[in-house]
Amino acid sequence: MANVLIVEDNLTDLGTANGLLTELGVEKVESATTIPAALVYLEEVAERKRAAPALILLDLSFGYDSGFEVLRRWKSDARLKAIKIVVWTQMGEREQELCKLFGLKHVVSKWDTVMELRTALQSALGQTESRSSEPPKIGSA
Repeated sequence: MANVLIVEDNLTDLGTANGLLTELGVEKVESATTIPAALVYLEEVAERKRAAPALILLDLSFGYDSGFEVLRRWKSDARLKAIKIVVWTQMGEREQELCKLFGLKHVVSKWDTVMELRTALQSALGQTESRSSEPPKIGSA
């Protein structure tokens, strides 16, 4: 199927996301646990040194750094615009409004259920239903 980049620094959330993506049949899951690492990844994609992922699952909160830097880089380069983004973060009204300004279709709060994240991932990946009737194995890497 597709490959996905997870940009997330929380290991529990990284495991949850990885488990969901595996359940959904994603062939290759890569992760960047810092914003600078995510930006290097995107630069390599833009320079065609690395294959573009079909999707980026992006947290916005990274201590001193911000996932909005990844969104700025994505929005500023036509070669990156084909990559779909699902934002999954603890957010307030400000972050929700900023996500709307970036034109994001899939924004899920970490306060929402895992099923809401699953639905957003399925939609972004072009799936109509899960590849398995088994519930996702949350927290497994």
